[in-house]
Amino acid sequence: MDKKDSIKEQEEEKKPEEFAQDEQTGKIFRLEQEKVADIAAATISILYSIVMLVFFSWLLFDICTGNKLLLTFFPLESSKLLDSPLFRLIAYTVIGGGLGGVINGIRSFIVWHCERRAYGWRFLWKNISLPLLGAVLAAIVYAIIRGGIAAFEGGFVPSEANGAQAFSAFAIGALAGYGSHKVFRWLDDKVNKLFRISPTTETEVPDLIAKTKDEAEIMLKKANLILGEVDHEIIDDSEKIDKVIHQNPDPSSKIQVGGTVAITIGKKP
Repeated sequence: MDKKDSIKEQEEEKKPEEFAQDEQTGKIFRLEQEKVADIAAATISILYSIVMLVFFSWLLFDICTGNKLLLTFFPLESSKLLDSPLFRLIAYTVIGGGLGGVINGIRSFIVWHCERRAYGWRFLWKNISLPLLGAVLAAIVYAIIRGGIAAFEGGFVPSEANGAQAFSAFAIGALAGYGSHKVFRWLDDKVNKLFRISPTTETEVPDLIAKTKDEAEIMLKKANLILGEVDHEIIDDSEKIDKVIHQNPDPSSKIQVGGTVAITIGKKP
């Protein structure tokens, strides 16, 4: 290898990456050089994350030590509320979710600003919402998990927020806050399963005669049905070639949602 080739390789190695993949979401972004607004947004983001980190850490310390300073700003009976085991578990969950969101925001700042120098100003809104979003998602996830346990065990009424329960609640909250994008997918899956169409529901078979295979498949999909076996039959009528000439079940008949419909397509001699 001559000197020119060596210099060329070194220059190519120094070239900045054009694209980068977010290890957490898997999305690929085009890297753009930071402008003044981007650097300012990154600075605001890390300052905000530090403030929220201190805030949630203080709340956690306050709950653990039982100082009862948390509700001094609210016109409530703070002593009775903080002594409630259920409230303490929810508090641990929410605080864990908030801290998970804060850590996610700090990670985003380190990766995209400190390492790649490609922090976009639009990321600021994401980082601002992450702690609050993490806290809410943590509460929802913990409620779903505890609700499932209650359904099988006959109820869940904690007599005391012992160390194991508190640690479990905090861990669930922190993981939910940090992986908020995955929690959204998990919640979508639960909602789809909960509100899916009952398998015993019947639907009417659409009339597929004289439709092409693609048209028939679209019509079946709209009716929550599936295209089944596709046969071909030789015919002389040129107008029926490549179109449905028979179907099973017949049009307007009732079958279960998710059922299959077989069709026969006309074919040239």
